[in-house]
Amino acid sequence: MTATETQAELTDQQWIEYLDGGRARAEELGNRGPIRFDDEGRLVRDILDAYHRTGFYVFTGVLSVEEVAELEAEFDELIDNAPVERDGDVDVHGRPVRHAGYYSMSSDRLFGQDGVDGDGQAVVGLVSHPLMLMDAALRVYGHPEILKMVEGVNGADFVPFHESIFHKTAGNGPPTPWHQDGRTHWAEDGTSLEGVDGSGESHGFNLSVSWSHCTPENCLWVVPGSHRRWELAGGGVFPAATAVLAEAVPMLLEPGDCGMVNRSSLHGSFRNESTERRVTMVLGFHKRSSAIGATTTNVHSFRIPGGGNSMRITYDDDYVLRRARMIPLAIDARRQRWPDEEPYRYQGSWIGSAEWNEGTREEVSREGDEYWRRDITL
Repeated sequence: MTATETQAELTDQQWIEYLDGGRARAEELGNRGPIRFDDEGRLVRDILDAYHRTGFYVFTGVLSVEEVAELEAEFDELIDNAPVERDGDVDVHGRPVRHAGYYSMSSDRLFGQDGVDGDGQAVVGLVSHPLMLMDAALRVYGHPEILKMVEGVNGADFVPFHESIFHKTAGNGPPTPWHQDGRTHWAEDGTSLEGVDGSGESHGFNLSVSWSHCTPENCLWVVPGSHRRWELAGGGVFPAATAVLAEAVPMLLEPGDCGMVNRSSLHGSFRNESTERRVTMVLGFHKRSSAIGATTTNVHSFRIPGGGNSMRITYDDDYVLRRARMIPLAIDARRQRWPDEEPYRYQGSWIGSAEWNEGTREEVSREGDEYWRRDITL
């Protein structure tokens, strides 16, 4: 990928032209629409073909208006109770922060460069491990159409990856540097071990669940087809943060839409200088066969992912089975909230009770043994 300019170096008119061009390219890709299944309940072939061709897909209208409202309300409560400074323990109202340590600020290393608002104050750029912080988030994790779609991509025995909420505040939300998430399943020459049809070992995918308007100004951008080769192979480097890449396209989402991105795809986001915030919850899933036995550097199984946190690990059955338990727990939590909806039947294996109640809530959030300590980076 080549680029000679960054977002900050463009004139206002050049930036507008870049955004308009990106939207036009995105609309020509043929990789968006409702989740659709065939007569046998399988994800339709044309969706899979478009996803494997481009490295991402936008599913429209997945969540109901009511569910979007519940997500927004619970998230706004989290933000209202966020620390006013990095590592702070009180919010803007002087109240104790209930989930101290789960907020990443725009000035953290996670975002690759200083990201502060117009008053020079750090703002919340990421909330980690929302399944433990928001009941609405846990229920989305058990959404039957989402999980049925995951099965269509990764097979019935799929397993989790990680969850977080990106918060790109209006006016100066922090950027996310260009990167590819996958680090394990590449050939020596940098080509992907994942076949063009999705077969073979893969890095799984991220699913961005939106409860905001994701526009070219504030959304994630993806380079179509970039999941076929690792940019870092042979001493390569990722493009500079906020580099203007001619090939990139914006992943346009409305509230209730979900954007699926292959974790091998080159993606990132620009500084949000628009008047509208972007809020997307990222859920991730892997093939079990790609996870068990893989040796890699895990950067997600920490209270705050990345930013220097990492550990070398080989995933064994116990590790993966204990983490996979969050899928049936989420299904049961959703069943209790939406009893008239037919729940998804997870065919994978897990360890532990699958009944969601106050006892299991306490168990998966127990200090020192939280569910996210078994997140699976590939």
